[in-house]
Amino acid sequence: MVERMITMGNFVNISDVRRIVDVVKQIGDNEQLVLTMNSQDSYKAENIFSVLERHNFTWSTKGGHDGRDYYIIARKKD
Repeated sequence: MVERMITMGNFVNISDVRRIVDVVKQIGDNEQLVLTMNSQDSYKAENIFSVLERHNFTWSTKGGHDGRDYYIIARKKD
């Protein structure tokens, strides 16, 4: 499985969301997208979840071991 990664800066902004939209349009069936962001910005992930939902993706989330990172792992629905 091919894994594409996007790391967001300190603040999730509209350009990050646009970048995610561009990438999800290119993701194939055998790929997954891993988004990394600061755990303090995890409440801003709703915009990202909306993009993933609109483009027919499923996702799961998890926190990093040190408590600073927040991961969103997304794949296209079957």
